[in-house]
Amino acid sequence: MINLKHLLLLLFFSLFSIQALGQTKQLESAKLAVDTLFFTDQKKGLKISEENLPIAFTSGDTVYITYFLDQAGELNRKAGNYDKAISQLSQCLEYKKNWKDLKDLSLTHNNLGKTYLNKGIHDLAVFHFIEALKLMEEDNNLMGQGFYLNNLAAAYDLQHNYQVALDYYQQSLEIKKQIGDSTGIAASYTNLGITYKNLGDYENAVSYNNKAYQIYKNLGSVTKVARTLNNLGEAYLSLEQSENAMSYLKKAYSLDSLNEDMHLRISITNNLGHAFYENNQLDSAYILTEKAEKMALKTRAYKNLKEIYGLIATLAEEEENWITATDALKKQLAYKDSLVNEENIYAIVDMQGKYEYEKHLRLINEGELEILQKQNYIEKQKSELIFWISVSVLLIISIIGVVFLYFSKQKNALLLKGQLALLSNSKSKLEELNQSIQDKLDRTKISLEEKEELLEEVFSSVKEKELPPELLSLSKREMEVLSHLALGWTDDQLAEKLFVSKSTIKTHLRRIYSKLLVRGRAEAVSVAHRYNLIGDV
Repeated sequence: MINLKHLLLLLFFSLFSIQALGQTKQLESAKLAVDTLFFTDQKKGLKISEENLPIAFTSGDTVYITYFLDQAGELNRKAGNYDKAISQLSQCLEYKKNWKDLKDLSLTHNNLGKTYLNKGIHDLAVFHFIEALKLMEEDNNLMGQGFYLNNLAAAYDLQHNYQVALDYYQQSLEIKKQIGDSTGIAASYTNLGITYKNLGDYENAVSYNNKAYQIYKNLGSVTKVARTLNNLGEAYLSLEQSENAMSYLKKAYSLDSLNEDMHLRISITNNLGHAFYENNQLDSAYILTEKAEKMALKTRAYKNLKEIYGLIATLAEEEENWITATDALKKQLAYKDSLVNEENIYAIVDMQGKYEYEKHLRLINEGELEILQKQNYIEKQKSELIFWISVSVLLIISIIGVVFLYFSKQKNALLLKGQLALLSNSKSKLEELNQSIQDKLDRTKISLEEKEELLEEVFSSVKEKELPPELLSLSKREMEVLSHLALGWTDDQLAEKLFVSKSTIKTHLRRIYSKLLVRGRAEAVSVAHRYNLIGDV
C-alpha cells in the first residue's frame, strides 16, 4: 500500500514537471515570436502577448509575466488602446518592485509615461519620465538618460513650456552626439523642429525636420519617416506654402498602411485635409477630415480632435453652413483647454522640483564623504589654520548679517510700495477686461437666424444699387468681409467679428481681390468707399 502511494506521488510530480516544462517552452517560443513581430507585425505581436499572459500568470514566473505585460502595454499604446495599456503597464510595475535590472524597470516607467502623454494626462507622464531618468542616472547609462530627457522635453512641449522643452531637447541631443546614437539624434532633431514650430519659428522647424528626415530615410524607419514628413507638411502649412505642404503630406499618407502609430495616422490624415482645403479642393478635404474624426473618436485622441474640429468649422464656414460651423467650434473649444490646466501644471513643477532636490542631495551626499576625509587630514595637520579660518568666517558672517538686515528693510519697503502699485494696476486692468468682455457679449447677442436674415437684406440692398459686375459677383460673405475691410479692420479683427478663423478670412480676401481685379487691400478698400460699402451697409 505504501509503495502504491509513493508511486502515485511520483507519477503526480512527474506529470507536474512535464506540464511546467511544456509551459516554459511555450512561453519562451512566444517570447521569441513577439520579439520579432514587435517590429514587423505589431497586431499579431499584441495578440500573442495577450494570449500568453494567462499562461505566464499560471507559471508564476515574474520574468515572463513582466515581459508580456510590458509588450502588451506598449503595443496597446501604439494601437491607441490607452486605457488598456495603462492597466497592463501599471500591473507590470507592481511585479517589478525591488527589481534589480534598472534599465528594464526604467523602460516600463517610460512606456507608461508615453501612454499618459498620448492620453493628455501630462502630470503623470512627467512623473514616470522623471522616475525613468533617475534610474538611468543611478545606473550611469548615458543612452537611457538621453532617451528620457527627450521624452521629458516632449511633456513640457505639450504643456506649452517651450523654453524648458528646448533646454531638455538640447541636453538630450548633446548626450546622443557624444555616444553616436544616430536614431536618437534624429529623434532630437524631430522634437526640436516641433517645438520651434510651436514657438512660431517655422524656418527652424523646417530645418530641423529636414535633418531628421535625411537620417530616418537612410535608416529605413517607415513610421519615423512618416512622422517627419507630417511635421514638414505642418511647417509649410504655417508658412502658407500649401503646394510644398501637399507634397510632403501625400508622401506621409502613402505610408498609412505601413504606419502602425494610430495617433500619427490621425494627424497625417487631418493635415492632408487641411492642405486640400488650402488648395481649394474642398471635397477631398471633407473626406479626409471626416476620416480623421472617426479615428480620433474611436481611440479617444483628444489632442487630435481639437485640430480636427477647427478644420471642420473652417470648411463649414466656406460653404456658409453656420449650424455645422457653430457646432464644430463648440466642440473645438471643449477640447482646446482640456489638455492643459493649472492643476497638472503645478503638479509637474512640483515633481520637477522634487527630482532636482533629490539629484542635488545625492550629489551632496557623495561629495560629503570626500570632504570629510579631507577635513580629518586638515584637522590633524593644520588645526591652527582652521581656527583662524573659523574666526574669519564668523566675522564675515556677522558683517554679511548686518548688511543683509539693512538692505532687507530697504527691499521690503520697496516691495510693499510695488505691490500696492501692482494691485492698483491689476484692479484697473480687470475692470477694463470685464467691460471689454461685456461689450463683446453685447455685440454677439444676435442669433444665427437673425444674422442670416440681416446678411440677406444687406446683400439684396447692395444689389439694388447700381454696382459694377465685379461687385455683384461677390458672395454674401465676401460682401460682408469687404464692407468691414473698408473700416480699416485687420485680419484678426475680421476673424473675431465674423466668428471665423484667420485662414478663412485670408481665403475670402484672395477671392475678393481676384473678383474685383485689384492688387491688394488698399485698392479693395478704395472700391468699397467708391460705392459706399462701409461697415454694416
